[in-house]
Amino acid sequence: MATYLRTQSIAHPIGASGRLGITVTSADVGVEAVDGDEARVRATFEMRAGSDAEADALFEAAQLAVSSGDGFLELKQPDDRNIFRHGVIGALPRLLTGHGDVELTVQIEVPHGTELRLQTVSGDITARGLVGEQRFQTVSGDLSLVDGGGVVRFNTVSGDGRLRGDDSLFVRAESVSGDLAVSAPHLVGVRAQTVSGDVEIEGALDPSGDFRAETVSGDLVVGLAGAATFEVRGLSTDISSDLDHRIEGRHDRRRLVIGAGGPQFTFSSMSGDIAVRRPRRMSGVPQPPPPPAAPTPPAPPRAPLAPDEQLRVLRALERGEIDIEEATRRLGGSD
Repeated sequence: MATYLRTQSIAHPIGASGRLGITVTSADVGVEAVDGDEARVRATFEMRAGSDAEADALFEAAQLAVSSGDGFLELKQPDDRNIFRHGVIGALPRLLTGHGDVELTVQIEVPHGTELRLQTVSGDITARGLVGEQRFQTVSGDLSLVDGGGVVRFNTVSGDGRLRGDDSLFVRAESVSGDLAVSAPHLVGVRAQTVSGDVEIEGALDPSGDFRAETVSGDLVVGLAGAATFEVRGLSTDISSDLDHRIEGRHDRRRLVIGAGGPQFTFSSMSGDIAVRRPRRMSGVPQPPPPPAAPTPPAPPRAPLAPDEQLRVLRALERGEIDIEEATRRLGGSD
């Protein structure tokens, strides 16, 4: 059985802030933000088949279903099952026939401000440069988002999410066992819920933002720029900070105050720990000012010259061997 490649290309104008929705099963999906008002999709199908004719038949059955209109484009991989039943993904990758199968990868270009909805089962998702509202849903696939901003919602069972913004970013993420890492120069808000996954946040927290992390056993690490107040709720939660801080309250409900306090970040956990440190990844995050340098102590006064030495200096000045400046320097103390 040989391997065949087929490509489906789709282009549709959606405007600078239009909507794109895509639902696939096990496909890897890459999204790139570009200038313009058009959404362009290239779906590549790698098929195992016994002949060209069989590959063509597979391709015909496997192509993405397209729905489009004014300001939107919807794409869906054909499947007889209800993949996202009640918001829970419950399907396995589909075998199209008993004689061959299909692997799908999707590359997408959209305007920067596109409202994106992307659902997959086990495929990985990469997105770059998006600043519109984005929603990603997967079971075991990972999400990597870079050089973007806006509002991002991420739901997964065991996939990891790594979101690095170069603009203002709001993140809402729910996971069972996947880890979440979020970094941006300006974090408008973060709402993270996980069972055993760890959460890492890095950046400057907006003073009016909403920041919450809830875990069962997952840890929270915050690379903090500026001041903040952490409300820590957990009986078995350890607290540590590399920054100047104080801890207030009782054992099961404590406050970790960094600097003069500031935006509130609530962390609730059964046994997860919280650690606060300086930012390590974000070059654009403002750093706390360094402590002022200690003033240079004045040089101790030099011992005055003995009378006979003073006379020698004055005679040298009289003979023109030294000038007044040098004579003053020598008279101020021993060389």
